[in-house]
Amino acid sequence: MTTRRLGFSFLYFAPRIDARHDRWFDQLARHGYAGAELPVHDATDAELDHLAAATRSRGLGTTAVGFTTAATDPISPDPAIRRAAVAHLGRLCDKAARLGAKVLAGPMHSAYGVFSEQPPTTDERARCVDVLRAAGEHGKRLGVTLAIEPLNRFECYFLNTAADCSALVRAVGHPNVQGTLDTHHAHIEERSVAAAIRASAGTLGHVQLSENHRGTPGTGQIDFAAAIRELDAIGYDGWLVIEAFSRQDPAFGSALRIWRALDDGAESVIAAGAAIVRSAI
Repeated sequence: MTTRRLGFSFLYFAPRIDARHDRWFDQLARHGYAGAELPVHDATDAELDHLAAATRSRGLGTTAVGFTTAATDPISPDPAIRRAAVAHLGRLCDKAARLGAKVLAGPMHSAYGVFSEQPPTTDERARCVDVLRAAGEHGKRLGVTLAIEPLNRFECYFLNTAADCSALVRAVGHPNVQGTLDTHHAHIEERSVAAAIRASAGTLGHVQLSENHRGTPGTGQIDFAAAIRELDAIGYDGWLVIEAFSRQDPAFGSALRIWRALDDGAESVIAAGAAIVRSAI
């Protein structure tokens, strides 16, 4: 049995976290969480310093989450944009390190929500490999691992499956570049979540446990106990992060196409996530 570190994604609340969210760190500690996953894309140094102190004071660790945009797209044919991508990923690593996080997860392989209207190409893959390798070297200097996340076809065209993510990580060939598996995206794209986990063996650096509807875990179609058993079978010993979304930040909820209430409040989601992982032990 591997040791599980349970985290909770604060993207549930908003894409930018500050002192107004401190009370939820207390709830994580009360429910036995080991840490919080915190978005760093737009975070200021002052916000990061506050969050680092707030989590530390409650005995919590941290992971970080970030993404790339059209202006920092690792697969762009424009060399200037790819250089901007390397610099941007480096800044995200800097922010993760300032937060005290050793894992920076997210769809950092290509610009979020940008579509070519064609399948991914070998040239795009080669560009991505070069950018991620350079970013991995920056992460190595800071002790931060980039964990790139495949997304479903409605959010991304470049990287959709666990097998393709594993192949990309192996092509990058850098110890500070690994893969992320999110059960929500896997539920859409894979023949089975269990098979996706097996396809990730040897390259998996991070896991997000998220329902098919992105609401309270345990109220949808994902078999979390089966997923955790498969993770144990491949020897995965990283974070298990509960990820759910809401309209607590209306603009962010709309950006993620969350149109209805998916839960009974943040504490119910936090409690349900902890219960799911405890029941799998």
